[in-house]
Amino acid sequence: MPDGDVFHSGLSGLYQKPYRILCEGKFEVNECARIITGALLKDIKKKGADPIVLAKQMGKLLAQEIRDFRNHKFVNWADLSRKLDKLAQQTNIPNRTKSLVLDAGKNILHDLRYGQRVDSTNIPELVIERYMQKMYVSNFEERIPLTPKHHANVDQVILTERINSLQPDIFSQFSQWAKKANSDEDVANLKRTRRSQIKEIDLEENLL
Repeated sequence: MPDGDVFHSGLSGLYQKPYRILCEGKFEVNECARIITGALLKDIKKKGADPIVLAKQMGKLLAQEIRDFRNHKFVNWADLSRKLDKLAQQTNIPNRTKSLVLDAGKNILHDLRYGQRVDSTNIPELVIERYMQKMYVSNFEERIPLTPKHHANVDQVILTERINSLQPDIFSQFSQWAKKANSDEDVANLKRTRRSQIKEIDLEENLL
């Protein structure tokens, strides 16, 4: 089918092919995840470095507060939340993207406050990773049910099962991207993980 075809009116053009592939179910899980992360990578790069810089600033602020907390100093969690708001307000980022970064920062704050298992050795990287997760959910996953009829007449329950099976591969890619983006303070050099090498079957080989 030609590029530009619309299979889901609630998804942007970047996500039409991943949605079609997901509905048709012709690809293995890892290849389907790769197609989706390809669209996500374009989306992340389109939004540029500013969200990454903001997420890193939020992570540094949270990390400092956690260090203070471990030094037996009081953490004013409400005040810390307001500081995250202020950081977001000071940036010239489109509101929707800014909201995703802020939600990511506040999610990490919530996890830290209520004792969720969080790797506190690199909180800026965690905020960046959570931002990418939220972008994926907001721009793709949570929009998929918002149509009366799916491509290829696939059932929503089946789509949900497929999405759930893909998420570990997709989130693993986010973890790698977040590490690189945190180091670079940019997204320009982010790349997808290379495809796994698949050995071709030799029909002349004795497989017994």
